[in-house]
Amino acid sequence: MIYSKNIKLTVNYPALFVIIIYPLILASLAVLYHITYVISRFEIISLIVTYYIVNISVGVGLHRLWSHNAFKTTRWVELVLALLSAATLQGPILAWVSDHMIHHRYTDQHGDPHSPLKYKNKFMGFLWSHIGWMIFCNNHQKKINKMAIAKLGRNKIVLWQFRNYWKIAISMNTIVPLSIGYIVGGDIRHAAGAFIFMGIGRAFQQQATFCVNSLVHMNIGSKEYYNGTARDVWWLFFILLGENWHNFHHAFANDYRNGHKWYHLDIHKWIIKIMSKVGLAKDLVVTSKLRIDLMKEQIKVKSINDLQKKVCYIEVVSLKIQNLALEKLKKAETSTVRIASNIQKNLYSIADRAKYIIEDTKDLKLSSDNEKKVLLLLAKLDRLRQLAQESEIRVP
Repeated sequence: MIYSKNIKLTVNYPALFVIIIYPLILASLAVLYHITYVISRFEIISLIVTYYIVNISVGVGLHRLWSHNAFKTTRWVELVLALLSAATLQGPILAWVSDHMIHHRYTDQHGDPHSPLKYKNKFMGFLWSHIGWMIFCNNHQKKINKMAIAKLGRNKIVLWQFRNYWKIAISMNTIVPLSIGYIVGGDIRHAAGAFIFMGIGRAFQQQATFCVNSLVHMNIGSKEYYNGTARDVWWLFFILLGENWHNFHHAFANDYRNGHKWYHLDIHKWIIKIMSKVGLAKDLVVTSKLRIDLMKEQIKVKSINDLQKKVCYIEVVSLKIQNLALEKLKKAETSTVRIASNIQKNLYSIADRAKYIIEDTKDLKLSSDNEKKVLLLLAKLDRLRQLAQESEIRVP
């Protein structure tokens, strides 16, 4: 992906507070609460139940209902989902759907608001796709997409939630948990406990949703239906409840199922199916098996073609390396010949010097007058040995 360096990123302070600062405040309050009262089963249950309730509101409501029209539901169910989705602090329905539609339209391309391919460094790409794109936002992408307005602009519940988002969101994160805690426990301690630990459960779920944008797009898992970064990661089911079947979802976005096989763990799919059985959902979108099989076959063929291209590339690069190696070898051979020639010259020089020494010794007479000549011959012999050693010739 190629991103313009001229795009100006600004800090989105509300997002910074909601995503980073507020969860840290809740964590600090949880420590103080534990010191004062000690965390009990009530607080743990509050955290877990809140996590899964808001998780369902995101997967069933924000994602499959409003973003993809995977099914239709009653106004009362839609109202409940609108209230719960506001409690997640992930933005109004209209804004969430707008970002998600842009993501599907420009997946892995310039224009995708939270693509991990924005940076070559994988860790930086992960951080950007997880939270960076919300905290350091592009001013050009703050506006609601026209397609989202065309899709949901006449939905009265969506518009009501959009106009009153912060009032609803703050109420759902303060009045509702405080009230639930007081009703269940009957005292201030339980009210405070519910406020803190339901808030932490919501914060954990928020991070789980962000994992769909980051971790599930980080080339881990399988891709049978769509040839992009989106993957099916079965072991993330326990925190994503079905949004982990993301490769299938990108291939068939309007299908109410993300895990389309009967054994695919997908709580959101099962909830929508049960809702349809009791009259709370209708017009469930189901992709035909024939279309799914055709898509799988296309992806297989494309994968084989991509593999063949890689093999051809490897062959071309290997041939280049081989040619370079041969050139280096020829140069080495040339250098070897040159070195051998120099050694030969040194050997000739050594032989000539040895010949002169031998001739000198023949005429030498061992007398006091010839001591200088002997010393001279010894010096020549030492030099001869030195030359031989330099040419790697062993001399006794």
